[in-house]
Amino acid sequence: MGVGVKADSQTLSGVCQGLAQRPADATLSSTKRWRYAHPTVFYRQCTGVRLISLAVLALIGWLDYITGYEFGFFIFYFIPVAISAWYCGRRAGIQIAVGSAIVWYLSDRYTFHPYSRAYFIYWEMFMRLLSFLTTALTVARIRELVLNEERMLSELLQVRQELNLLRQRDGGGDLSKSK
Repeated sequence: MGVGVKADSQTLSGVCQGLAQRPADATLSSTKRWRYAHPTVFYRQCTGVRLISLAVLALIGWLDYITGYEFGFFIFYFIPVAISAWYCGRRAGIQIAVGSAIVWYLSDRYTFHPYSRAYFIYWEMFMRLLSFLTTALTVARIRELVLNEERMLSELLQVRQELNLLRQRDGGGDLSKSK
């Protein structure tokens, strides 16, 4: 029992020493580099992101329609899905994924794409819907993991500060200066 506690405190000490070797504003400077790539940069403008995603989706659908069924635009439908899922989360990603499948269906339907069987267009739409949903859910999950990692790093840095204060109060010195 006592060995486990000692190992845990040694692990925490090693982790805190590793963090102490980083500059104090390393997290801030890495965040500055991300700017528009960070998942929460448009947190308050989620409605705007959704509207822009819908506008991009409409543009892609229109381009898909005017170019005909022989020129595939399938890959471009992922752009608004990924943007919505990254900046607004799972719900917005799923909404735009469903919208992408519907827009693709309408574009394909109105270009009179010939299918050997009438139900093949529904199969195609279902497969594309699954692709869009997979993308939306995957990007949203990555977003959640990034935000969770940042939250845990923030908590760890806070604990390191508290540990430094305790060590200074007890006369042990600053953790960031010990090796």
